[in-house]
Amino acid sequence: MKRNISEYFSTAFCLLRGFFVGARITKCGNLLRADRGVAIKKKNCEIYLGNRVFLHKNCKLSAWGTDEKACIKIGSKTYIGDRTEIHAGKCVEIGDGCVIAWDTNIMDRDYHKLNSETETYMPVHIGNHVWIGCRCLILKGVTIGDGAVVAAGSVVTHDVPPGALVGGNPAKIIKEKVYWKE
Repeated sequence: MKRNISEYFSTAFCLLRGFFVGARITKCGNLLRADRGVAIKKKNCEIYLGNRVFLHKNCKLSAWGTDEKACIKIGSKTYIGDRTEIHAGKCVEIGDGCVIAWDTNIMDRDYHKLNSETETYMPVHIGNHVWIGCRCLILKGVTIGDGAVVAAGSVVTHDVPPGALVGGNPAKIIKEKVYWKE
């Protein structure tokens, strides 16, 4: 399939924007592609991106360390979809080869204090080769195992075993031993 000249320019501009976005990141691998409107909000934090990460339009990385240093780690060959937001007050880790669709929110905090003087943070760990469908919500303290698939519109409140397909609100196991190609 041949590419036209506008596709080449679009790719070049994504790589150029990636260069400038990468300058705001603690450690960035090779070939970061950042589309229009990518936002990096940070305070007292570290953000690590692997090689060949693609941040699509208007996605937001927010690492806001208040009590201690916050950290976002995104592995190599991972795609973050349009308008997806990743919020870390402590730690959000995403593995290699993941695909996260548009309008997904991943957060390790609630952004409020309920019957407590302090806000609670619980790290989020997403394994390698995980596929997360559009409009999902991944809440604090969740671990998603390697090769898992999260169906569109799911609210993940509990751990997901490796290779499982989960869906719903709250997300429940629909099928085990699911295999997908990146």
